[in-house]
Amino acid sequence: MTKQTDGYVAGLGSGCLWGCNNFLFAIGASAFAAVAPAMPASAFPLVGAAVNDAFAALTMLFLYGMRRRLNAFYQEWRSRRGGAILLAAFLGGPVGQVCYAAGILWAGPSYALIITSSYPILGSLIAHIFLHQPMKRTMWGGTFLVVCGAALVSYLPAQGDVSFRGLVASVVAAGCWALEIVLATWGMQKMTPEAAITFREMISGSVLTVIAAVLLMADSVPLVPVACAAVQTPTLFVAGMAAGFSYLLDYRANHLLGCARGMTLNATYILWGVVLNVLFAGACLHSVEIIGCFLVFAGVFLTCRETRA
Repeated sequence: MTKQTDGYVAGLGSGCLWGCNNFLFAIGASAFAAVAPAMPASAFPLVGAAVNDAFAALTMLFLYGMRRRLNAFYQEWRSRRGGAILLAAFLGGPVGQVCYAAGILWAGPSYALIITSSYPILGSLIAHIFLHQPMKRTMWGGTFLVVCGAALVSYLPAQGDVSFRGLVASVVAAGCWALEIVLATWGMQKMTPEAAITFREMISGSVLTVIAAVLLMADSVPLVPVACAAVQTPTLFVAGMAAGFSYLLDYRANHLLGCARGMTLNATYILWGVVLNVLFAGACLHSVEIIGCFLVFAGVFLTCRETRA
């Protein structure tokens, strides 16, 4: 398998597993909400992100332990590029997720999802400027089509008032996720994708857990029953495992193919998510979703069809 083929397989695999993560997490979140104490609606996105990243980190550490490579992992993140992965972890996890949750709370899921779906364009632009990754017109066009398709599939009717601070928070989240990929790609020049994503999930999972715990305590929600409910919801653990492997493959794809191709291949989670919801959740396929899926497929094809960037 060539380096480029390996990158394409990793990118498509990351999209498939992220689609599975979203599908499983939606199921697990419903079960979690049923057995956990009453929590404010604003806490669920953040608590869910903390549970997801914490389980993903445990999965990656378990794999290192099974392969008896924990010491090798320790040595890798101490490298001079470890600081880039640390910053990427904070931006993509705590900062990005908190801003995303704030965007949903203040601007509504419709605007938050559409704005944050623009992060592949931002990431490609930043990588082009600072990492000097070449971008042809077809790649720019393909990335734009992927973003448009993701926005169409993710669109939900707006409810309530839209706050300007919610729009700003969503823009910040998109910028954080774009910077995460670029920083991680730069850091992986001296570090394996496996070490990079394990470190990322450890930092993100632990910091998000602390933030979520503080938020719940501020609302007088007991933490022990919440933690027990999370542990007793196996679907959340499976979703976290899928997230860990998805991030691993995503980092590998960006490392092998560059940020533009890596991010657009990961965006195929939109297609997988629609397929899973239709097949297993009995969801109806609407014309807007069909158009959105077609745009994602066309965008991925345009971005990846050339053998030379």
